[in-house]
Amino acid sequence: MPESGTILYDLNKVFIPCRTVLEMEALTSLFLEFYNYDKIKEIPQSQPTSQKLIEKFHVLDCRPLEHIIKYFIDVIVGKMKPIVMYERDHHDRFRMGNVEAYTKTRLCLFFALHRLKLKFLVIKNFMGKFKDRYYKLDILKDQGNLGAHSFLSAFYEDYYKKNEMNLKLMLSSKRMSERVSKLMDTSDTITNEDIINAITFKKFLDDKNRIKFIMKEIKASLFVCRVMFAQMDVYNPFTLAKETNIDAEEMMISQDFIPELIPAISQCYAENHMPQLEDCFTAYEFMMNRVLEGINFAVEIASGGQIILDLDSTIYNTGNIFEL
Repeated sequence: MPESGTILYDLNKVFIPCRTVLEMEALTSLFLEFYNYDKIKEIPQSQPTSQKLIEKFHVLDCRPLEHIIKYFIDVIVGKMKPIVMYERDHHDRFRMGNVEAYTKTRLCLFFALHRLKLKFLVIKNFMGKFKDRYYKLDILKDQGNLGAHSFLSAFYEDYYKKNEMNLKLMLSSKRMSERVSKLMDTSDTITNEDIINAITFKKFLDDKNRIKFIMKEIKASLFVCRVMFAQMDVYNPFTLAKETNIDAEEMMISQDFIPELIPAISQCYAENHMPQLEDCFTAYEFMMNRVLEGINFAVEIASGGQIILDLDSTIYNTGNIFEL
């Protein structure tokens, strides 16, 4: 099947039905503009009602935003059955069945995991190209004199561009089939443009806030995933059982990872301290690999062991964003 056909298939089977994931991601990201992630970090474990989440997100009396949360919690999350095998208060038991990437009841969870992994893969793609050029940036010569700023600027621009491109791919109305297009009801809803603007509106930031913005995006995706996993009675889906338990979730949002290592690498690059740069890069690669393994493990759990991903592979189509 040609790429256009593959994209069209995922668009109609996944991206459009799971649009609520992008809406919740955007809404969570906007919440994190004003509040710390710690305020919502433990909410998924309580399996909140839509009303409770509406109150927590401070969107009372804003009908379109209330609708996003109500649909996400009451319709999407509400359909999910627990994975663990024990009797619950309402005597509901889970039956495995055939769980794959297009299973309707877990489609949105797979899509949320796809979005979470994609954000880390965008970062890895940039850093991989940087290393392949022997720790040199592919930028204009006059920008090379900007030192650490030139690295962080190029890093953020690459993330911003690829994230925006992927959103436009997933929210494309031009590629959707005529049948699906007719089913779309845009009355009193957030438009595709609204979602793109909500997620990508911060194009011009200083270096410190660029890193903070990317971290907010990661935390937003992580929160959406955890709400769905909690409904399935899975509270630590990213914890790898190896020689010692590695909590990939904590690593994703740790200050020691992206907030510290990326600026440290940029500083070593600016000052041409190659031994320190290589040490920082080794630490970055170790943590990035553990994070990607953790997300793959979560995909494996969600699919009952039926979806096993390679470290850099994605569940759904990403177009050509990694070729640019």
